[in-house]
Amino acid sequence: MEEIIKLLNDNQIRYLVIGGQALRLHGMPRFTMDWDLFIPRKDQKNLDMLNKVLEPYLDMPVEPLGQKGQNFVQTYQTQFGVIQFHLIPPGIPDFDEAEKTSEVFKTESGIPVKCISTKNLLDSKLKTARAKDGDDISFLKRLLGMK
Repeated sequence: MEEIIKLLNDNQIRYLVIGGQALRLHGMPRFTMDWDLFIPRKDQKNLDMLNKVLEPYLDMPVEPLGQKGQNFVQTYQTQFGVIQFHLIPPGIPDFDEAEKTSEVFKTESGIPVKCISTKNLLDSKLKTARAKDGDDISFLKRLLGMK
């Protein structure tokens, strides 16, 4: 998936990694099969560039579907793995606000990756409140110095 992230970076596409990969990049030993990317739903230029750059890898374009473009997630199988594009992830502020507090990490091979902040990641995990997220929540609270 690093190939996709590198393409996004090289083409200045706005995205933030959320979910399990974000946890892994924050330092939580975690296995996850997919990459969840939060993209701005109101930035048509960004969406057009994303679709242009990823056209060879996606079977259909990413679109702001649903009423007022508020779909939760679009999932794609690529030759590099599963990628999910989120327009309105639960518990996370609007993309522009989340981007202001984002953090940059590096993959194992040194590719910079834009991730959601630790606090926003925790808020997302708390909002979804899935039983399987308990360890993630504890880890993020420790990172933030919370009990």
